[in-house]
Amino acid sequence: MKYGSDLIASLEDAIARDRAEIANRAQRIADGLTDIDDCMTSQRNDERNIANAEAKIALIRDGGCAWFAEYATLDGTLVNARWCDTRFGRKLRVEMPDGSVVWTTASTAKGLAKQGLKHVECKRPAWFKFGAGSGGGMLAAYTGSYVLVPSDVNYATGEAASADPIAIRDAQ
Repeated sequence: MKYGSDLIASLEDAIARDRAEIANRAQRIADGLTDIDDCMTSQRNDERNIANAEAKIALIRDGGCAWFAEYATLDGTLVNARWCDTRFGRKLRVEMPDGSVVWTTASTAKGLAKQGLKHVECKRPAWFKFGAGSGGGMLAAYTGSYVLVPSDVNYATGEAASADPIAIRDAQ
């Protein structure tokens, strides 16, 4: 696997290949060898790949980390929390440090504080994954986009990620 400057060089090569393919496709359309309607999916895919590669390059140059929204107790201890759809509606399931589980619908700072929780942002190694769009099949592939997610590896340095965040700050 490539990391840091080697990965940036590889991504820049991929961008050049995609731009060359876009130019080749435009020439074939101009020459009447193919119809633009036959190329819309591949055109969208190439444009999305270029945008994704440029975002990856920016992330690597910025240190390979990003800020993610998480939950913590009022004293700053991170908790495992996720939103769940229940028969009573959408609820936040929180595993507290003492081992208990709290279910709440609170999402505001005031409501979370009543439960002994707060919003925080944690800086963690990050990378991109493809998130399917609406619907299914080709529609999902066409409307999908790349999403920034926490990663097990810092692609700027090649180091494995720790379970603990690099930094924590109160949500803004």
